[in-house]
Amino acid sequence: MLAKRRLFVMMLLLLVVFAIQKKTGLIHSKGLEGFVPKDSVPSFTNESWKNGTYQSAVNTHINNTLGFRSDLVRLYNQIDFSLFGVPHANKIVVGKGDYLIAQQYIEASLGYDFAGKAAIDRTVELMKALQDKLEQTAKVHLLVLFVPDKGTFYPGIIPQRYLKKKQPLTNYAYYVERCKISGVNFIDYNEWFLKMKDTSKYILYPKTGIHWSTYGSTLAIDSLMRYLRIKFGLNIPRLLIDSINICSKAKYEDDDIGRTLNLIRPLSYPPLAYPAFRFIADTTKSKPRALFIGDSFYWQLYYPGFIANMFSNNQFWYYNKDVYPETFTAPKSTDQLSYIKEVLSQDVVVLIQTNAGYGNVGYGFVQQAWQGLGEGSDRVKDFENNIRNSPEWLEKVKEKAKQNNISLDEQLHRDAVYMANEEIMNSKKK
Repeated sequence: MLAKRRLFVMMLLLLVVFAIQKKTGLIHSKGLEGFVPKDSVPSFTNESWKNGTYQSAVNTHINNTLGFRSDLVRLYNQIDFSLFGVPHANKIVVGKGDYLIAQQYIEASLGYDFAGKAAIDRTVELMKALQDKLEQTAKVHLLVLFVPDKGTFYPGIIPQRYLKKKQPLTNYAYYVERCKISGVNFIDYNEWFLKMKDTSKYILYPKTGIHWSTYGSTLAIDSLMRYLRIKFGLNIPRLLIDSINICSKAKYEDDDIGRTLNLIRPLSYPPLAYPAFRFIADTTKSKPRALFIGDSFYWQLYYPGFIANMFSNNQFWYYNKDVYPETFTAPKSTDQLSYIKEVLSQDVVVLIQTNAGYGNVGYGFVQQAWQGLGEGSDRVKDFENNIRNSPEWLEKVKEKAKQNNISLDEQLHRDAVYMANEEIMNSKKK
């Protein structure tokens, strides 16, 4: 009985301590890394009280604002990670040697999401037609950057359970093959990084990072600058690396996955290289304009100042949807732009994709730009109407929408775009 009373008193004291910490913040407690949803006091209504949602919301609010919550979360995460190898981060896998990797990188590098030869053939064929069209009509250069992915770069870290479902082809490998044959402009950083992997003096892909290392992205931007100067004749400055600093503590995004694990004792990693660089530019000529479209690998070219020094603008369409830098201050989407006008105002359009955009290079840009150039936009509407007016066809589209976990309107539009583009490409062949 005495032991029970002592336990009760201890629990009561802990609750008092947590309450005091919540109210006063007397002891500094470091916040959690990664996405942490905002929490606010729930609003009371008669309806929410009756159906129980208010009580549930209050319970969640108390848990999320408990004193020392972040420290308790770190303790829980550390126990789970140290004893069971379980990472408390969304879709992050702990590979061999405690290398961290996003699950989608594993699956893409093993071909889980392969879009199929026919689909990629059509996209690449359309991409080449768009590349030629942009060159001929507006002297706009189109370029694809296949950036490295961790699953391809470190295949040895992938847990055995994923290897059982390995497929013979990946989106990345087949896109590169078709782009070579079709004459699409591209740089294959994946292949280049793999060739340097055993000879590079410094780490190209960090152990606890999701993207290429700061050193690796510096090499990548230098090669891009050379390519744009030589291939397209653009006025791009030269990059000079004056020195390289070796750090035992990861900087910038080289530990972006590791931080989100929110552990008490961070994972160890080998020293990383951080180049000190400068630019030599021809200031007598104006800088070219560029539009980048793609994923988060862009940010490691943006934040160090590479983009600002190379181009007269810094336009980026994140997944062909969110418009930057405008979205830094207020959300803005590509739907709010004069889409084709923006494209045609550039000197170069760069599609930057890891894992070949998971089978969708450009995230719809190729198809959207092709339509906007007057190559099928009216026919897309015609096909949308045809699908809606055909019960049998519409039923098939509904089933595809369900399988792809998207809305009927989105699937209907995709199918209409596909049909319109097929019609265009077939007419070009005749």
